[in-house]
Parts: sequence; C-alpha cells; structure tokens
Amino acid sequence: MKINVCYIISSLSNEGPTNVLYNIIKYMDFDQFNVSLLTMVPEKENSRWSDFQRMGIKIVPLSSEKVLNPLALFLRLKKTVKSLNPDILHTHCARSMFLVPFLSSRYKKVETVHIYPGIQQVVKFGRWKGMIVNALSHFFTMRMDLPIACSESVAQSYWENRRFRMMAIPNGCSLPVWTGDGEQRNHIRKQLGLKEDVRYFLFIGRFSREKNPDRIVQAFEMINDSHIGVILLGEGTLFSELKRHESDRILLPGFKPNVHDYVLASDYYISASDTEGLANTLLESMSVGLPCVLSDIPSHHEVVDKAKEPMAFLYDQHDLNAMIRAVRDVLRLDRVKAGNYIRSLYARYYTAEKMSRNYQKVYVQLIESENTKDKK
Repeated sequence: MKINVCYIISSLSNEGPTNVLYNIIKYMDFDQFNVSLLTMVPEKENSRWSDFQRMGIKIVPLSSEKVLNPLALFLRLKKTVKSLNPDILHTHCARSMFLVPFLSSRYKKVETVHIYPGIQQVVKFGRWKGMIVNALSHFFTMRMDLPIACSESVAQSYWENRRFRMMAIPNGCSLPVWTGDGEQRNHIRKQLGLKEDVRYFLFIGRFSREKNPDRIVQAFEMINDSHIGVILLGEGTLFSELKRHESDRILLPGFKPNVHDYVLASDYYISASDTEGLANTLLESMSVGLPCVLSDIPSHHEVVDKAKEPMAFLYDQHDLNAMIRAVRDVLRLDRVKAGNYIRSLYARYYTAEKMSRNYQKVYVQLIESENTKDKK
C-alpha cells in the first residue's frame, strides 16, 4: 500500500518554503507515495504552479479570494482533506499550521519549521501582531505529531529557548554541482553586462529590514574600489529607496527570474540577514562554489562549522567596518581552491535529493510506528 502524503502551503510563490517543498516532491519515490498538494490563497505573478504541475501531482486551490474568512477556509480545508483521505498532512506555512491541528487525529501531522519564530514576523506584521503570531506559531508547532526543523540551528533554537526537542532535516538545493566551466561563466557575464575586471558579490533576498540590504549598499559605498562591486537581486519595501544608490559598482536589477545566471556570473555570495532558517540562496551559491561573506547568525555558523577549509567569513551584520573587513578577507582566498571545496561540501550535505530521502524515511517511520501502535 502506498503512503498518501498531502502537502499544504499558502501559495506556490517562488520563495523559500515553496522551493523546499518542490525539492522534496521532485525526488519522491512515487512507487511508494501518492502525493497531493493544497494551496490556501491565490497565486502571485512569480508562482511556480506550472513547475509543480509538470510533476504530475494533484493540486487543489482552496481559495480564489485574496481574503477568506478563517472559518470558511478551515471548512474548505476539512472537506478537501476528507475527500483526499491522506495518511500524512505536511504543512509549510503559518496558515496551514494554525488550522491543521484542528483536523481529525487520524491524519498524522507533520510541519516543516522554516525559521525560528522571531524577528521576521515582527518586521512583517509590526511589534504586537508579530509577537502574537510568534506565540501562536510556538503553540501549534509543539502540538504537531512531528515538527521538523529546516536546519540544525532552528532545532537548537527551539531547545535553547523553549526546551523543546525537534528533529532537523537541513534544506537541500536541487541544482547540480557546477563543473566550473569558465567559458560559460564569461558568456553569462557578458550577457548580463557585467565588467570583466570587477569582482562581484551577490545578495539575493527580500529588501526588508531583517535582511539589511541597506547595510550592504552602505558598506560598498564606503569600500569605493572600482574593481569590487555588488549585485542585489530582489524586491521589497526598501528597494525604491536603495535604487537611488545604484552606480556602475552597485547594481540593483530588481526581481529576476534568471537568478541562477547571476549566481554563475558572480564571484562571491554575501548575506547581512538577522535571521534565516537555512537560506536556499546560500545553498545555490555553494553549488557553484562561491566563497561567502555571512552575517553572524546560527544558520550561517551551522554551514561554516562543517567546513575544514576556508570558505567564508562571518561578521557582525550591524557593524559596517566588520562587513568591510570580511569582504577584504574573502578577496584574499584562493578562489579556485575554495570553490572546489565549497562544491564538495554542498554535494556532501545540502542536495535536494538527500533532503527528500530523509523526509521519505520519516514518513515511513511515522506510519510504521502508528501501525505498530494499532496492533497492540
């Protein structure tokens, strides 16, 4: 008998949780699992709906309305889940995590915790609403049958702050290890209009306070070296303000669907985030072998601590001079040697196939445990 797994997520927007979900399903053993997927709000322009459709899974949108009464949404969810009759419900967003615990106990409930609830929700919703969302997140997470952290550092945060033990399955990226084709890289750089004599750092993410793109811009303005540049990809509330600082060294192209081209064309990866679960953009940069400048946060330590050779420099993201020193330090690395090592580290720990296989093992163990319990 196949195990029926139903995934639930707000929408299939091209964002971190969606990409993690895509990578889990992409490597599913469909001889062992039936897969269905529920979305809870209408899709945005950057939806990956067609990517999921191509995998041949059943996708059910629960709402075509931007704002739906929570009770009405729950009733639609309950009815749809009953018709699908899954063995496992696996949530990937706050909406589903707040509603799924109220469904029948005959469904085993799994949640991927994509980030430790904290700064991000306060920035998104404001102080008081953010604190309420965080409290609810903790409450419902600890009532799931199996909450799974997207990184060892998120699991550690739950233990340190809540004394709650959580399994960790680190995120994985579906990109193959890049072969280091110099001609391909040079061709892409020309297509993107990048200068041959400039070493580019790459930021990818929301232009929001907790990501600190403004500090990256400030730091590179202070560096003022014609051979060192930065590319900041993304959109968000800070984008318009920072776009005014664009120059021939500080590039702000906005949101781009060809993110991987920019990763291949860049020389280094940079993050100034105050909080991350385990950023897919960092893993994507590792698949290409980009040395990194990373903010001093747990998820970045988790990656760097696995390294036995120099691959990245951590710094206090609120100290511009510390960022500049880290930039100078990473520039002194042997890029070829560091790049080869980073790609090997990625292949060992952070591929999507490894992540998906680990989730599938957990599903099987969860059902076998339940079957054993029923026989007693």
